[in-house]
Amino acid sequence: MRFVLMVVFIAFLSFGSSLHSFVFPTDGLDDRPDVVSEEHNLGNLWSGFVNIGSFGASEVGSASMEWPGGSGSDYLWIGNVWTACYGEITSSWPDSAGKWASCSDYNNWELQPSEGYPMEKLVPGPVADEQTQYGYDDWYLEGDQDDPYGMMVWEENYGWTAAGYDNFLINKFVVTHHNEYGSGAPLEGFVFAVIGDCDVATADPDDCHVDDMVYYDGHAVWANGDYSFEYTFDNGLNASEQDGYTYQQNPDNPLSPSNPENIYYHYNYTGADGIPDNDVDQNGVSDHFTILGKVVGGDTLHVTDPVSGVELFSEGMPYYHYTHTVADTTYLVVPRNLSYMWDSDSPASTEDDSGEPALATACNGFIGWRLLDYYVVKADQTVERPADVWGYPIPLSHTWWNWENDPGTDIEKYDYMWGVNPDNSGWFSGPAYLGDWVGNPNTPEAIDVSNPGPFPIVHDSPLSLSYPVFDYRFLITMAPVELEDGDSLYVIGGWVMGLGLDGLRMNADLMLDAYYRNSIWGSGLGIDGGVQGANTSLSVFPNPCPGNMLSAAFQLDRPSYVSLAVYDVAGRLVENTSFGELGAGVNTVGFDGSTLTSGIYFAVLKTESGVSRGKFVMLR
Repeated sequence: MRFVLMVVFIAFLSFGSSLHSFVFPTDGLDDRPDVVSEEHNLGNLWSGFVNIGSFGASEVGSASMEWPGGSGSDYLWIGNVWTACYGEITSSWPDSAGKWASCSDYNNWELQPSEGYPMEKLVPGPVADEQTQYGYDDWYLEGDQDDPYGMMVWEENYGWTAAGYDNFLINKFVVTHHNEYGSGAPLEGFVFAVIGDCDVATADPDDCHVDDMVYYDGHAVWANGDYSFEYTFDNGLNASEQDGYTYQQNPDNPLSPSNPENIYYHYNYTGADGIPDNDVDQNGVSDHFTILGKVVGGDTLHVTDPVSGVELFSEGMPYYHYTHTVADTTYLVVPRNLSYMWDSDSPASTEDDSGEPALATACNGFIGWRLLDYYVVKADQTVERPADVWGYPIPLSHTWWNWENDPGTDIEKYDYMWGVNPDNSGWFSGPAYLGDWVGNPNTPEAIDVSNPGPFPIVHDSPLSLSYPVFDYRFLITMAPVELEDGDSLYVIGGWVMGLGLDGLRMNADLMLDAYYRNSIWGSGLGIDGGVQGANTSLSVFPNPCPGNMLSAAFQLDRPSYVSLAVYDVAGRLVENTSFGELGAGVNTVGFDGSTLTSGIYFAVLKTESGVSRGKFVMLR
């Protein structure tokens, strides 16, 4: 097999005392497509995608989770696809059994574009306003390339422009096993993972890569009702009674507490158990859950997103979900399954500079990757769902480490994907989910905890180990499953950004809504039909606005009472003005933007005939 290596991108990024080179190869491998990057840049989150299982890579000139779009501030250095399996895998070692990994990983790109599946960009696509799609595999067999186990990935990436739905990019992966390119043995204990090497954010001029923190939403599970259980920790305390930490605004932030830019991102541990299960809003439901709706007196009520005007999950929700009853209200909930990072307090600063609020372009965004769904489509087209906890898909593990502990070998990467690294800073989902795998001779048990429960916790953050802020990565892993010849694992999740922890959680819930809304795959988002009489004809000017006064122009079919609300990118109301009754025809109203800081805002005009929306940017 002929191989010509051409370096098309080279960049160097200093990480403390290390020097990371970043090289994407073109393939030149028979008839394989070239390695290329294509960018999503229609919504509020911009990022490149590379057709070897890689996301972002600002160091090679592509937006890398740039947020807000057009700001020039990237929140991801690079993200990659990792996979692992166990057993007899390769044709060159037919009698072997061991830990194997095929990964897209810095300068060890074991995945290459698949012949006949080049990078394509569709605007609009059949699912979203903006789509990329391509295929890559692990069998190009060049030089000292690890022996393949016969895996091809078809990837589709989706982005939308609708207000409220433009802060995430969804990934759909279809991982198919091809015996003819492996040993012929099934892939035992196959797992699929997404790694995020997040530098939050490049607007930070002082070592943006060494002052970050990592966390996870979704591990604190307690519920009652249809799927009832209570998780008791080793110390005998019930999960439903614990509040291990709260989060609060930075006490050293120069902005006032009422300023929407003074976000919640500072974590304050109040418990000694190190097991966070917070309920900041005091509604009785763990903040690690997405609330799909609540049932009061037999009526199901949904949350209305203030930016899009849509009732979340009113057009579809996960079939399997938990119920949690508080007084006379029953909440329908699912764990958020979200690994995330944010700009923390730099050790080089004498004051808490979390979020860099004083910068012209602040670093107050949170970045994460959320699992939405996964399942197996067998070669005969039957569908199998893993035996997860109460039917709802959850990750196998959430793991984090700093760059000094980057895994290099297959065995190390396999262990990391199962939640085992040098200090065991990760967690895995437990025997209720892994009953068919933990202890299975084809999948060695990764880690043993004394009280596994349905969702055992090891360490999901450096904070719980009193580690300092530093250059961390996160790794979120799905499965394990067994893939025979022709079987395909479907994994759906996505990258999401938000202003502070509240904004991230809200946008992550909008992403879940997008997945289930109107059977999204194949029919589009369809959110315009979710608001009676809605239109998008509102014009806000000047845009961008460098001053204090703005104007909004719109047309009324008949006289109507008119009000205008302004929301920030986190969905918080920052301005609300009533204009009384206005006449039919074209109208122009002015409103005060003097309290608005630099950033993107959404204007929502409400009339007796419906709702109009517009988007504008403030420049300070």
